This record gives sequence, structure tokens and C-alpha cells, in this order.
Amino acid sequence: MPLNDLPPHALIFDLDGLLVDSEPTWFRVEGAFLRELGFVWTREAADRCMGQGTPNTLRVWHELFGVEVDVARDTERIIDRVIGLADDIPMKPGALELLGIARKNRTPMAVASSSPRRLIEAVLEAKKIRHLFDAVASGQEVARSKPAPDVFLRAAELLGVAPEACVVLEDAIAGVKGGLAAGARVLAVPSVSGDGFGQLATWVVADLHEAARVLFPGLT
Repeated sequence: MPLNDLPPHALIFDLDGLLVDSEPTWFRVEGAFLRELGFVWTREAADRCMGQGTPNTLRVWHELFGVEVDVARDTERIIDRVIGLADDIPMKPGALELLGIARKNRTPMAVASSSPRRLIEAVLEAKKIRHLFDAVASGQEVARSKPAPDVFLRAAELLGVAPEACVVLEDAIAGVKGGLAAGARVLAVPSVSGDGFGQLATWVVADLHEAARVLFPGLT
């Protein structure tokens, strides 16, 4: 699909780090959990796990530190703690503006997150934006997590739109790779520097204000 085929037919949003500034909360919760096991979670290590879901983080802990984790049980414990802080997680700058423009333009929208559905729904409800989305796809309800394309393909299916007609919005390199593998165009708003976003993503922007200008030219 040509780059100038805008506005997009549908939008698929990541959640953590893209629509909501939840990465500090995740880092704090995961760090506290790992400290209880006797180890220290660094920002550098956390960045390498970004966008790939809590089960992946727990597997990394086992590989790095040799800690015995129960992925299913400990994922639920960490999710419970993050949900308890959902009211305090701020929206990312420009998120409400972009969502409002897309809704006014009648653009179908979905969330495609690596998080469990109950966390996704809790955060969307806490931020009072659940009603703006036509579908929610959880990476823990598909066979493979990001950077595989599964969650994006599921989101497009729920929207009833071909993946090639969608634009995926992502902040993490794993999500960028997954969106591209699904056949979508990808707009990246990087949460971390480097990682080759410019060589992969269709567009790379500084924030969601700029994303709105790129995706809805003349409407912002």
C-alpha cells in the first residue's frame, strides 16, 4: 500500500509505552518483584524485554539470574500489582488528540498488546478510553507473542480489515517487527533510542502529536 494512502483504513495501537506511559510503572513493579527474589532488575535489561510480555520477562529472569519462576502464577501476581496502579498511569502526550481525530474520521481502531486481556481492559477503563476501540487483541490469547505478527493479525481480523490496509502504532522494536510481519505499515514512536527503528518502520515520529499530523494530514 502506498505511503500516501492516508488517512489509514484502520489503526492498531500498542498500549504500554505507546498510548499510556506505563513503562515506569512496569519497571517499578517488576523491579520490586525481582528484589523479593534477591536480584536487581536494571533499566538496560528491562529495555531488552520491552513489548514482549511478562511471561517473556520471567523467562529472561530465569536465564539471567537462575531464579525459579512459575510463569503462569508470577505473571498473574505482577499483573495484579500493575492493575492496582492503573489509575495513576498517565496517558502519553497526544494520545487523546489522535484518538479523537481517528474517531471523528470514523477510522476503525483496535488495541494489540502483549499484556493479558484483563490488564488491557483495566487500563483502558481507568483512562476512560475503552469505548473508542472497536476491538482488543491480547498477545496472550494468540500462539506467538511479538515480534511474531499473531496479535496484529488477530486485531485486523476483529476489525474486519485486511492487515495490509492497517497502520500499526508501536513504541518497541519487537512490535515494529511484528506489525511489519503482519503486512501492515508501521508508525513508530520509540520509547528507547537506537534499535534501528529508522531502518524498519514506515514512519518514525517523536510523539503522538506528530503521529496525528502524519496519519491525518490536513485534519489536525
